[in-house]
Amino acid sequence: MERVLRSLLLVMVSVFLLAGCGSGRANLLVNPGFEKGNDPWHTMDSPSWSPSFDVTDRIAHSGGKSLHLALLPPGAAALNRVFGVVQDLSLNELPEFVSGYYRVENWQKGTEFQYLQFVVIVFTTDPQTGETANTQIRYLLAGAASEPFEIGNAKFVLVTKEEPATGQWVHFGRNIREDFQEKWGSVPANITSLRLFFEARFDSPTEIQPQMAGDVYYDDLYAGPQSKAPTE
Repeated sequence: MERVLRSLLLVMVSVFLLAGCGSGRANLLVNPGFEKGNDPWHTMDSPSWSPSFDVTDRIAHSGGKSLHLALLPPGAAALNRVFGVVQDLSLNELPEFVSGYYRVENWQKGTEFQYLQFVVIVFTTDPQTGETANTQIRYLLAGAASEPFEIGNAKFVLVTKEEPATGQWVHFGRNIREDFQEKWGSVPANITSLRLFFEARFDSPTEIQPQMAGDVYYDDLYAGPQSKAPTE
């Protein structure tokens, strides 16, 4: 009898662990709440990008940490400046949904295009020719009332045209499959990988205003099935 009870207990524990692992895998992002520090988040090796970012324990939507982006004025007029993080995903299928939370403090706008956005870049390879390409959607979360520039391989979605609310966590979420279908006419095929950006930035200021600033936080980021996305 004791052996039977032990066997049943082992089965129950295994089922529980498998269920937990399954739910944990719903989010394709690694370290989505920055509780484990920086990795695997990174920045881009580009002159317009700030080379570093800060994981802070001063404020968080949940848990004990969040991503902090401290906006500083560009070094010269007409220069773009991007503060953000990137995560690369080795996938052959586009996730259904991307969501998260942002918070803005000390927002001092000194140029028309000072805004928050997340970006989905899909990399594809033609199986017949071997040609590679990338297709993007840029989601303007707050701070821009119109598209900041034109780019041939990207479409824009204005989630809101308003300035960001300050002093509160704001939830955002988009069905990116539906958006690719609407904006590009189809969901990308022959996907080799995906790159997600979460940013705050200045684009092409005509002059430098010393007061241009902002503290932007991101937390509880998500990519995966819409049905399993965190809710507000």
